[in-house]
Amino acid sequence: MKQLLLFFVLMSSSLAMMAQEAPCDHSISGQVLDVDTEKPIPYAVVKASGTEKYTSTDLNGNFKIDDLCSEKNTLIISCVGYADSTKNHEHDSEIHFYLTQEVVGLDEVTIQAQKNKEKGTETISQVTLNEAEIVSNPTQSLAAALSGLEGVTFSSNGANVQLPVIHGLYGNRILILNNGLKHGFQNWGTDHAPEIDITSANSITVVKGAAGVRYGPEALGGAIVVEPNPLLLNNPLYAELSTGYQTNGRGYNVNLEVGKGSKNWSYFANGNYIQIGDRNAPDYNLTNSGKEEKAFGFGVLHHLEDWDFKVNYSFVDQNLALLRSSIADSPNAFIRAINSEEPIIINPFSYDINQPSQTTQHHLAKAEINWWYSDEGKLSLIAGAQLNKRDEFDVRRNADLPIIDLDLITYDYQLEWKHPEWRGLDGLIGVQYFSQNNDNNPGTQTTPFIPNYNTNRFSAFAIESLDFGKNTFEAGLRFDFETNDVRGRETNQDIFRDKYSFANFTASLGFVRQLSENSTFRSNLGTAWRTPNMEELFSFGQHGFKTTFGLLRFSDTNGVLSTDEVIPLDESEVEPERGYKFINEFQTNYNGNSHNLTVYSHYIQNYIFDRPIGVFGTIRGPMPAFIFDQVDALFFGTDYSWKKEWTNDISGLFGLSFLWSTNIGDNDPLINQPPISTNYELQWGQGKVWIFDSSRWSIRPSYTFEQFQAPRTITPQSLVDGSVELTTDSEIFDFADATEGYFLLDLSWNFEWKNLSGSITAQNLLNTSYRNYLNEMRYFADEPGRNILFTLNYSFKSKK
Repeated sequence: MKQLLLFFVLMSSSLAMMAQEAPCDHSISGQVLDVDTEKPIPYAVVKASGTEKYTSTDLNGNFKIDDLCSEKNTLIISCVGYADSTKNHEHDSEIHFYLTQEVVGLDEVTIQAQKNKEKGTETISQVTLNEAEIVSNPTQSLAAALSGLEGVTFSSNGANVQLPVIHGLYGNRILILNNGLKHGFQNWGTDHAPEIDITSANSITVVKGAAGVRYGPEALGGAIVVEPNPLLLNNPLYAELSTGYQTNGRGYNVNLEVGKGSKNWSYFANGNYIQIGDRNAPDYNLTNSGKEEKAFGFGVLHHLEDWDFKVNYSFVDQNLALLRSSIADSPNAFIRAINSEEPIIINPFSYDINQPSQTTQHHLAKAEINWWYSDEGKLSLIAGAQLNKRDEFDVRRNADLPIIDLDLITYDYQLEWKHPEWRGLDGLIGVQYFSQNNDNNPGTQTTPFIPNYNTNRFSAFAIESLDFGKNTFEAGLRFDFETNDVRGRETNQDIFRDKYSFANFTASLGFVRQLSENSTFRSNLGTAWRTPNMEELFSFGQHGFKTTFGLLRFSDTNGVLSTDEVIPLDESEVEPERGYKFINEFQTNYNGNSHNLTVYSHYIQNYIFDRPIGVFGTIRGPMPAFIFDQVDALFFGTDYSWKKEWTNDISGLFGLSFLWSTNIGDNDPLINQPPISTNYELQWGQGKVWIFDSSRWSIRPSYTFEQFQAPRTITPQSLVDGSVELTTDSEIFDFADATEGYFLLDLSWNFEWKNLSGSITAQNLLNTSYRNYLNEMRYFADEPGRNILFTLNYSFKSKK
């Protein structure tokens, strides 16, 4: 409670600074236009130099900055795909500002300048992280990089495996688009994270609404769009070298990128290496929690008068350790592990990665052709191939043999037509063929956890938008037809086979209203669907610290659980998930205050989730047992952020996320849902200080509440000794109480000096001991303690 009080004291102290604010009553307004076409440029960033005041242009290219303290200001106007422009301007006058395209190729102009609002997502709430925000912590995961955004957090399985969570949904309900392709990885469970090197990303956009029309079935809960280097033309030779060190885990990293763009060619190449040892909680070492990651990528663009040809390749190699104490070898050890305040195995620090662990290698290759056959018409053809190799190792007699050995091959072909404006309609029409082939490699000496399968999906979609005054209407429709061919083994090692298919229509309807030059309202109603993934249907046996049974791998006969046979899908009651999400967002920027309020409701039919069912004996010893269940679920929540420019140098950002969810049929809470969280970040931009060209400090207190909607608790002791008996119809429970609320404090300093830039960041500055409700390792250990992160970047750019 004292920590929560400290959080509000820090907020109150920043509010008190308002009394010291100097009177600033000047304003600047104008319109940003393309110098060649004289068309408005939306989403350009306009900043008053020497202040923290900035805004972005609306759909008509208009902007306004209020509460300036000086009559004369220098404006810096930037938009990806255009050259930055600096203009001296006096207050209280409205003029036009023109930007020049930085590249000859229309690709970087048309796509990159408006990439944050792709067709099909213009009416959906979304937010983008730029490159500077991404690389501020180069060793973090994709999910961790996004977790500071309202409505976004992550589910994890220790310090290395983290999955993005958007409004309570994760896994293959969140589509991850990596360089225009759906990221083809083992996207099931809570211990498979996307293999993406975030240091190679140019931007990351989170789409918070149901985006199934634009991106496909797995965007039921939202989408994450990772954009690589934009391959700009006429770009002088450049090189960027970065390195860093972190105290928790004694980790280090190094990253290098080089590139160049000429009149008709552009290229880049980058590489990254990360090594982290065992992390430590405030009171003990987290044995076997290190990681090693290697990454490499390159891209080439060739531009002709009306054509662009692109080729990209990326490779990520990961070796991730999982907490050793999560594996028990006897009933008493399992009970002690969950009840203990410390892990049952604590060894000295080491960089070694032992069992349990997982290794992955992910290859992605992509070719893209763009043809501008007219001023407003464009055809795009994308072809991509991915290979994902995964080995998982467990604590067992043959520990050098993987317990899971999978190869996943993904092919993705897309043809899109951005048609010229027709009767006021501006739209995109596309077709897609998507296929995956998953194979278990022999030699594990276990029954495969998931079967071999082939998935083929044929899709077609159309999205149209219509501008009417200050209003934009957007509608979309998509059709998907998917077939699956599954081959696996039963418990007696007999081969089973199942073939099934699904067909579905997805629709969206959205509206954007420019309420004033400072305020915007957007609303979107989207439907989406999702086929159950292979783990949800066919999982069988040991995986990680638990034993899991899919919907088709168990039956309930008079309360007795049987796992002896596989149920054909067409003989079961399993249905695809169908979601209906209504999301509304209000944004306003006035008098130094920026407010963003998002309210949403999400009804999901046939929602699939895993839940505990008991403690089962295995060859390795007793393990928590989970089964998959299917119910109708309702999610309701809100995200709110408020940014205040207290002075020209000091600004504050407050954020709040709230989610309520329930199992409608049984009126029970759902397990593993994000609790309420709030934070406040105070930034102080000092400008030029001593030898530094710029210096900026930030402090960020945050408080995560206890999850008050958690299900009941049944201890492992009562399950092992038989004092509590359960069936598949029993009320949902958890093995441990929901974790207590916790307060965290982060502090950082960023600087620039000539070609050097860097930062010093203290995470969990108070070294707080806590457990994260969304981390499955919360049963066994605390989260990592204080971490001091040092980063240093050197940038070179040729003057020619």
